[in-house]
Amino acid sequence: MRGFVFITRVTVLLNYHGNTPVLPVQMKQKTNNILLVGVGNSLRGDDGIGAYICSCMDALKIPGMQTLVTQQLDTVLLDELMEAGHVIIADASFEGKAVDFFKVSGNEPIPVSSSHHLSAPLLMQMAKTIYQKELSMMICAVAGYRFSMKEKLSVRAKKNADKAVAIIIEWINQHN
Repeated sequence: MRGFVFITRVTVLLNYHGNTPVLPVQMKQKTNNILLVGVGNSLRGDDGIGAYICSCMDALKIPGMQTLVTQQLDTVLLDELMEAGHVIIADASFEGKAVDFFKVSGNEPIPVSSSHHLSAPLLMQMAKTIYQKELSMMICAVAGYRFSMKEKLSVRAKKNADKAVAIIIEWINQHN
């Protein structure tokens, strides 16, 4: 039973850089070693969506869940990813739905990368090649609108990020 903890109902009020989401959170399932990776730069407005989502999830203190905030996906993350039962990558997106939450299958085309930026499918392939481990990986792409030098999320992006937190919690309840 290593890594499993039963979570009961929780209701929480969260704060982050002057943004205050009120999220009624209902945790009902046991949680199994989840790593939430928030990608982006919190000094660039809505690019800080990943960090905001990590802050919200940290405030919930969900046993078995860890968060990590990074400017970009990089090979140095591989060791952290190997320890996780499930990985969720939360990042701002420039287009698409308000929140797009989906599983990385590992069959996606792997884009050409430089040594400074890696895609989630490429990280997944590296894990398989180097560590012979299939990662359970989800992407949470959240629409952002303003990426200028500013420490606060735009109102629309914050609303999307709060929705993403609720979707992540629902996923945890359904898949653990």
